[in-house]
Amino acid sequence: MKITFYIVFISLFIGQPSVSELRDLYVKASDSKEVSKQFSEKLKNIKKTDKAVLVAYKAAGLTLKAKHAKKISNKKKYFKEGAALLEYIIAENPKDIELRVIRLSIQENSPKILKYRANKSEDAAYIYKHLKKVSSKAKKVYIKAYVLQSKFFSTEEKNVISGL
Repeated sequence: MKITFYIVFISLFIGQPSVSELRDLYVKASDSKEVSKQFSEKLKNIKKTDKAVLVAYKAAGLTLKAKHAKKISNKKKYFKEGAALLEYIIAENPKDIELRVIRLSIQENSPKILKYRANKSEDAAYIYKHLKKVSSKAKKVYIKAYVLQSKFFSTEEKNVISGL
């Protein structure tokens, strides 16, 4: 009985990439088709029922796949699939700041024609208000780095955040 439990427990975590690895790849994936493929490959086995942050990065991977797709129909398909998955996981976990950062980064950088921009102000306000409560140093550093390069936050907001 114990052996079965351990096998099931270990199998749940084998093959899942680390969040720190995904953060690093996500930052690089936007500028590189090769890194984008690597990023998506690491997330291919993630399901809706997995850890929320992994699902959100999978959604981001789909939107990046759309960016690098050749056919317009594939661009649209991958982007819609990624956006829908991201909206689902945020609706399930509305207080997860990292999910909000992922959505803001996608909405900030997606073409206007896709009309995926409705939550930018809401997410930026949430991030600004809640970043000081983030207990994980690695997560806080990651979010601060995003905010400081983002065009969506004011100079004043960036100054406050850089001091956290």
